Amino acid sequence: MRYSLLMAAILLSACSTTPDPAEVCTSEWIAPRVDQAVDRIETRLEKALKAFRSVAESRLSGKTPGPIQMFRLSNAAKALEKELENGRGIKDLRVIAATCNDPDLIQDQIFALLKREGLSDGQIDFLDTIGILDRLIRTAEGVQPSAPDG
Repeated sequence: MRYSLLMAAILLSACSTTPDPAEVCTSEWIAPRVDQAVDRIETRLEKALKAFRSVAESRLSGKTPGPIQMFRLSNAAKALEKELENGRGIKDLRVIAATCNDPDLIQDQIFALLKREGLSDGQIDFLDTIGILDRLIRTAEGVQPSAPDG
């Protein structure tokens, strides 16, 4: 009888899926998991990031992006939003951010991803100015983006 109770206690404790922040929230534990999550996002978003770069470059060179570029940008933002809402990578980042009580983790990683993809500070500022980044970050964090005024 004691053996059965001991085994039950061991099995129940083994089933606990909530990691202990004190054990897992070290840079050695977090870094590879964050990298893996961001790599998943990056792989799925190459087209979207290309569209962001194209429109931002036009804008920075003093040109007004045309309707086709803006349509591509809109589609790219929708694809990115979908990935940041339901993708495996973003789900992993949410778990890490919640477990380690790091509310800026997702925003920091999205900005780092854009920089790693070659977007300049000016391009990122442009995307921020037109509201795309805020919407994407809020979606990634699991916050319902507010509807644009209009």
